[in-house]
Amino acid sequence: MIIKSIFLKISIHPLFYFFLLLSALTGSFRKMILFTSLILVHELGHFLTAYFFKWGVVEIRLYPYGGCSHFQVDLNRSSLEEFFVLIMGPILQIIFTYFLTFYLRDRDILFLISSSKLLLLFNLLPIYPLDGGKLLFLVFSFLFSYYSALKYTFYSSFFFYFVLLFFFLFVYNSVLWLFLFFTLFFRVWEEERKGNYLYEKFLLERYLNQYTFHKKKVVVSPFDMKKGYFHFFSLRGRLLSEDQYLKMYFSKSVI
Repeated sequence: MIIKSIFLKISIHPLFYFFLLLSALTGSFRKMILFTSLILVHELGHFLTAYFFKWGVVEIRLYPYGGCSHFQVDLNRSSLEEFFVLIMGPILQIIFTYFLTFYLRDRDILFLISSSKLLLLFNLLPIYPLDGGKLLFLVFSFLFSYYSALKYTFYSSFFFYFVLLFFFLFVYNSVLWLFLFFTLFFRVWEEERKGNYLYEKFLLERYLNQYTFHKKKVVVSPFDMKKGYFHFFSLRGRLLSEDQYLKMYFSKSVI
């Protein structure tokens, strides 16, 4: 039942079909299938953990550089849950790679291990929405406000993206890598454009839902609100609770 649900959620980026065709024409189709299996198992790790935490899965999208899972879940969810969902992708991929080595030919084993390492390293790059970028966002969310965490994550993502792009252009000078980074750029740009929407959704969830947070913090602006904290707002000599302030905020009473 779960496996069927996973396959119903899978969608494929058009460029992924191009790489499948290219691999078939160049005699590398078997390698492409092995690489795709690593991607699927990696995303399965995310999916099963999200399913355990009762997250809704919107889509699992396959790209030439890997996969990306989209979940329907509150932004104010536990950071610990997010962490477990993130790390279970690489963990299940490592376990799958280990067991698959018992059933493959030697040349396929070498390709599988090198591809698995490459996929792990690539996914751990601090570029959102890769796993490394999401881990970076969790760290920033712990250190800074939610708004600042979003901003710093996207700044860092673009910085590391262009550093790596120039590195691969000058060191490898490969058309294949250029295609991969071209696709990744639009994913980063697409996520960055959602920044304001995510921030407003973060606030709206706090306004509509009754979350229980044990840590408390006094702030002067919603831009200062941190994940996992209940806030009090210092406003013109008054101290308002988060509920009071957000009610005014969404009724446009706060300027």
